[in-house]
Amino acid sequence: MATYNYIEKAIQVTRREFVALTGVAAAILWSGAYAITDVVEDRNKYIKLRTAGLYKDDEESALRQSHKNKSLMDMYAKLANKPLSPVAEELFHTKYVDRTKLG
Repeated sequence: MATYNYIEKAIQVTRREFVALTGVAAAILWSGAYAITDVVEDRNKYIKLRTAGLYKDDEESALRQSHKNKSLMDMYAKLANKPLSPVAEELFHTKYVDRTKLG
């Protein structure tokens, strides 16, 4: 049976080197966190601008109530017979999904 005489070198780090390495690691982590928060901030800014644009379009619209929209009433007449019919529910209405527990 072979015997190995392997001695691992001890790594010696001075206080100054430790502080420098810690500072570099902190800078790397901070720059990554900054990049992530920057992406989230840009996304939130886009959502706010989009929401403001939708509200502005809604305020400027001449027809603001869907039940008075002639093209929607034509769609109901041709495809779904009447509002709130089973076919209309399937084609035109959305379903609520509770997403509060996802986060």
